[in-house]
Amino acid sequence: MKFRAAIASSDRENVNMHFGKCEAFTIAEYDGASGDYRITEVRSVRPPCPSCGTNGDPDDAINAVIDAISDCDAVIVSRIGKWPDSLLYERGIKSVQCSCSIEDVFKEKIADLL
Repeated sequence: MKFRAAIASSDRENVNMHFGKCEAFTIAEYDGASGDYRITEVRSVRPPCPSCGTNGDPDDAINAVIDAISDCDAVIVSRIGKWPDSLLYERGIKSVQCSCSIEDVFKEKIADLL
């Protein structure tokens, strides 16, 4: 089973960003058969958080981020608000909050993702 996650990370090693403040998501693919993961790309987004300088409709800003990661099965973040979490859920994208290394996500938190 293949699984794709969008990870909110400022350094591409740790889950350390809030969903609304994340400027780029690290995309990783997990292979359930082998238990291995690999980082495939980094996707830049415009943070939807109003204090980050987002102009315009907040709904549009959050939906633009969700559109950018819509091919992912999960979003892994240090924090996420109830509103974006519910929008992700409506699109079939699971969210997981944690503060750990990306490696630990796939070693210790994978059951939360599947």
